[in-house]
Amino acid sequence: MGILSDLDKKLTDNMYEHGSELTDAVADLPRPVVETVDRLMLFIQPEARETVRNQVLGLVHEYRIENPADPTEQE
Repeated sequence: MGILSDLDKKLTDNMYEHGSELTDAVADLPRPVVETVDRLMLFIQPEARETVRNQVLGLVHEYRIENPADPTEQE
């Protein structure tokens, strides 16, 4: 069982290191995007800010265009 426990440890370490990238919409977004969304949260009612922030960042993450060839391609 030494091989399995070594594999388990490696997988666990990997999940701790990179797991947030799988569940956190902010993990791979550029910092200016996250900062802009955070600044916009001032216009949202305090009790709804966290929900709205997560929804907006999730949408940005889902619909972003990876390295567009031409800036006019972004719609």
